[in-house]
Amino acid sequence: MQTASEINSAINNIKYYNQKIKDLAKKQFDADFEQGKSIGMSSLSGTIRFDALGAISADCAWLDIYCNSIIISLKTAEEQDKILYKPEQKEKEE
Repeated sequence: MQTASEINSAINNIKYYNQKIKDLAKKQFDADFEQGKSIGMSSLSGTIRFDALGAISADCAWLDIYCNSIIISLKTAEEQDKILYKPEQKEKEE
């Protein structure tokens, strides 16, 4: 599969930035939690913030699942090269 390495590279980039987003959401959650201990975060705004950060984390978890699914599909597609391109066909293409 000619595009497999590019697809794999793109998925690795997505996974890298997905992890970055998860880390930043966790960092913000921890910072808000620490601030909330001293000033109280039981307000509606505090609840909305925690819910939003939780949603970001959940979305990142789904993105991990989707990326893993793409990797599995990519491997399956690559395996078909053995059937689609017999050795003599590859030589003719070159």
